[in-house]
Amino acid sequence: MIFTAPKIIVTVISTIWAFTTFLGVASSLPDPSHMYDDEVVFSQSVPPTTVAPTTTITTIATCDDALQLAFDLGFPADQLGTLDLIMHRESRCQTTAHNENDPMGGSYGLTQINGFWCLPNSQWPIGWLQEKGILEECSDLFNATISLRATLAIYNNSGWEPWATAN
Repeated sequence: MIFTAPKIIVTVISTIWAFTTFLGVASSLPDPSHMYDDEVVFSQSVPPTTVAPTTTITTIATCDDALQLAFDLGFPADQLGTLDLIMHRESRCQTTAHNENDPMGGSYGLTQINGFWCLPNSQWPIGWLQEKGILEECSDLFNATISLRATLAIYNNSGWEPWATAN
């Protein structure tokens, strides 16, 4: 019986060691919710693509949410302060802001983008933002993601001049 007790102790210790080792390995395995696009997922009805899916945010709760979204979309960090001032001045960070009385087709969304950028005109027969593939119609600017993508495109083209800022 004395010889059996050490075997039991060794077995228990080995089992505990194996179990904790397994847990350590299991915790280092990738989380299935973070699968890469090129992995096969049999429960997925749409085939994986090489382009990462994009999330379109239609509304935001605060100006800080809009700034985070702008940063995530590629807005330069050193321009977020100016963007914050513009969004607050133009729409109070309301995605549905619309000024129908603004010349050249009204102004739309977070940064009140003028209709010049999204309506057909002599320079851009289908609209500048449509030509860039950012939107289909001016009312798309009520979507926070589209509005900030359009703002970034206009900023990259013209700086802050369309918003008449000091910067």
